[in-house]
Amino acid sequence: RTILCNVSVTEIQSGELGEIASYKAVQAFEECGSPVITEDDGLFIDILGGFPGPYSSYVFETIGNSGVLRLLDDERGASFDSVVAYYNGREKRLFRGSVRGTISRMPDGDGWGYDPIFTPLGGSDTFARMHAKNNHSHRYVALRKFADWFAGRNIS
Repeated sequence: RTILCNVSVTEIQSGELGEIASYKAVQAFEECGSPVITEDDGLFIDILGGFPGPYSSYVFETIGNSGVLRLLDDERGASFDSVVAYYNGREKRLFRGSVRGTISRMPDGDGWGYDPIFTPLGGSDTFARMHAKNNHSHRYVALRKFADWFAGRNIS
């Protein structure tokens, strides 16, 4: 049985995506009273020591893609990382997804958030320009791991 439960949860400040997603899962379970999944993600730029990472939303709202691009020189390696947390009141599981790529020199496309400046390795288009981004994203990788695990459980 699937229950859709839309709740607002507090996003704690932490340097670890897993801790944030886990905290949200416990809160959501307490509000919904049924098993939940939550997610947190971030853009981790190598030359900036992983910044903005878990603070990606705040950085995007504050300086946007243009501000991030001004922080970079030639080194442009990065990853988009996601953690999906599952919690059923007894068991908590975390599933991580990551996509390596590079930060472009200028925005390309009209996508959401950092999508116009992130190009996955092996690709020529930014996430904003990719037609099938959802089949390759960091969230997809984490959710696929969750789905595979969940499908393999013996649920009665």
